[in-house]
Amino acid sequence: MKIVKPEALNYESGPRAVMLLHSFTGTVRDVKLLAQHLEQHEYTVHVPSFEGHGMGPEALVKSGPEDWWKNVLDGYDQLKDQGHENIAVGGVSLGGVLALRAAEELDSINGIVAMSVPQGRDVEDINRRVLNYTRNFLKFTGEDDEKIMERVQYYKDNPMESLDDFRKLIDEVHGNLGDIGVPAAVKYGGKDAEAYMDSAKHIYDGIDHNEKTLQSYADTGHLMTRGGDQQALFEDTRKFFDSLDWQ
Repeated sequence: MKIVKPEALNYESGPRAVMLLHSFTGTVRDVKLLAQHLEQHEYTVHVPSFEGHGMGPEALVKSGPEDWWKNVLDGYDQLKDQGHENIAVGGVSLGGVLALRAAEELDSINGIVAMSVPQGRDVEDINRRVLNYTRNFLKFTGEDDEKIMERVQYYKDNPMESLDDFRKLIDEVHGNLGDIGVPAAVKYGGKDAEAYMDSAKHIYDGIDHNEKTLQSYADTGHLMTRGGDQQALFEDTRKFFDSLDWQ
């Protein structure tokens, strides 16, 4: 089976610009429907494709947080070059971590939506995502069970080298929440692990801005943009972006 490298998504529909960021081991498809929803309401939307994602475990393990952050910066610069003075950012899981980092470090961010953001993860915990991804990807591409077991065991014995950098990124972003001075909508799935509810509450408490919300979606798991409350999530996210200062 031929695997096609995921490309960044670009929707140009209006003067308000949003960057949407996908999950770890996910692709732009995570947020494509949300991007299209925003486009229908006259938003320009850019969705970076993170380095190493969507091409299988061998590509993934060669990438790391600074590669993904560069993808964010490139998307930010692209929107700035198009003349957008204010840029809102939304992300799920890894994308939520990077959305928070953008609000902490970049000048033109005017609001963020952070969904299913991890906290306090260790390397072994993160590597389980890599192992699950390896198993699912190889099954999808038609590999036999023996080859799948062999590759999963390999990545269990030889974890992705950048996982500790990923862990540090999560900790640093949570440690710098006080630097966020823009409106924020923090969201978590009611069907997700309890740790994500705790993380969402920590983010909400740590953000130093009076325009912030914390919201749970009862029929939604970790990948919130594909959950049972999808339409409500999309509407709430758009209304939040509508409320921002776009001058």
